[in-house]
Amino acid sequence: MRKKARLFLAFGLFFSIFVLGESCRHAMVRYPQAPPEACRIYPSSKECKKALELRAAHQEQGGEVYKVHQTYYFFGLYPGNLVLDTATYCPEGPKSVHQYTSFWNAFWEQLTLSIYSPQTVEIECYR
Repeated sequence: MRKKARLFLAFGLFFSIFVLGESCRHAMVRYPQAPPEACRIYPSSKECKKALELRAAHQEQGGEVYKVHQTYYFFGLYPGNLVLDTATYCPEGPKSVHQYTSFWNAFWEQLTLSIYSPQTVEIECYR
């Protein structure tokens, strides 16, 4: 009976570590889109209104989403800063950047006792 209780306790502790570790780190940044070229000089012109309508129609379709995997070590302390150039992924600029810990990131982090701490970054682009 004691072996079953210990096994159940170990499984519960193991499961709770995964559940708590997976939902921790999230960071999201949303970027406003730059105004169209026609709106920079004369914001109330007909060309500006047409450019804004065209852009609104394209935004409904949504932009491309890229997933980038980043590697951190020692509880995420090394390297201190990883610079991600979003211009290489989004020539029109990023719509949002979301950094988070996925299930598998948390799995590897827990398995290595936080020596290896991967993160996933999703970059959504403007069309």
